[in-house]
Amino acid sequence: MWSCKYCEKEFNYERNTEKANHTRHCDSNPNRLRTYVKGKVSSHKRFENLLGEKKSFSVVCHCCSTTFLVKEREKQFPVKEKYFCSRACANSTGGKRKAELYHYDDVAHYRTVALRYHEPKCVVCDFDAVIDIHHLDENHMNNDPKNLVCLCPNHHRMYHTNLYKKDIATHIERYIINKWGQ
Repeated sequence: MWSCKYCEKEFNYERNTEKANHTRHCDSNPNRLRTYVKGKVSSHKRFENLLGEKKSFSVVCHCCSTTFLVKEREKQFPVKEKYFCSRACANSTGGKRKAELYHYDDVAHYRTVALRYHEPKCVVCDFDAVIDIHHLDENHMNNDPKNLVCLCPNHHRMYHTNLYKKDIATHIERYIINKWGQ
């Protein structure tokens, strides 16, 4: 049995390191906090010597060109290639770049192309909860934005029936002329 010299509790430790750890971290040890503060101060000084102290630097947002301050260590600045003033700016730049790389019009899904150029609502009734994409020339390989139109499922179905095709076609032609000027 072993008893702590600070709290005087008895313990059955098998190794000396367990005894030392208890003594060092015992709540009754008057020097306990001094070792924690000493360790914290020494690591802080080490970082300052190695990387310099923290200073404010003025940077420009890569997305919106807003000037703002960042705190960086002297010898590490600039830490990043690009700085962003907000998460929204960072996401919009990344999203635009990915869209350019992976979703350009030649390989993008026809729905992606249509929603990039047209508002996501029916051109006949402005319904926007559910949208179908209609190919004007009915060639599903032609994903040119001028060949795509947003329709609600109702009007899309009506267009493909002979009874209402002329009514819907009139609205679509009017939309195409307003949108593309043809």
